[in-house]
This record gives sequence, C-alpha cells and structure tokens, in this order.
Amino acid sequence: MIALLVIRGVLLWIVLPLAAVVWFVSMPIRLITREPLRLRCFLGWVDLNLIALLERTVLRPLAVNPYSFVSWSDARTVEHRVRLTDLV
Repeated sequence: MIALLVIRGVLLWIVLPLAAVVWFVSMPIRLITREPLRLRCFLGWVDLNLIALLERTVLRPLAVNPYSFVSWSDARTVEHRVRLTDLV
C-alpha cells in the first residue's frame, strides 16, 4: 500500500498537468458535442484509472483486489477528488 502511495504521488505531478492540458485543449470539441465535463470529474477519472493501472501492472503482486478501470462514459459520475495532500 505504501508503494502505491509513493508511486502515485510521484506520477500525479506528471499526469495531472498533462490531463489538465488535454481537458483544456479538448474543450471546443466538448462544447460542439454538448458533453460538458468538469475538470474535477476529469482529473478524478484520470486518477482512478492511474490507480487501476498501477495495481494491474507494477504493483500486481501486491494488489489482492485491484481496482477496475472506470469507463469514459462514467467519467461524469466520478466523485473521486484529488487533494493537494495526494501530491506529497
């Protein structure tokens, strides 16, 4: 569990800024298709999938019940929030 927190904390410094840029760049497309997605939901979706990816690859021997991936269609319903303390 500590390994997950350490690896995730380091990767969030890379993944979250990239995800925010992707969210911002894709805004015109989302406005045309009328599929609004708040930044908080998108970042939570990215973080949940990052955790699932880590548990299914690098930390596979340590994860007894790994998280499943969250589909894109469920991204609007994500309530997971990334906090500033997660980055430490």
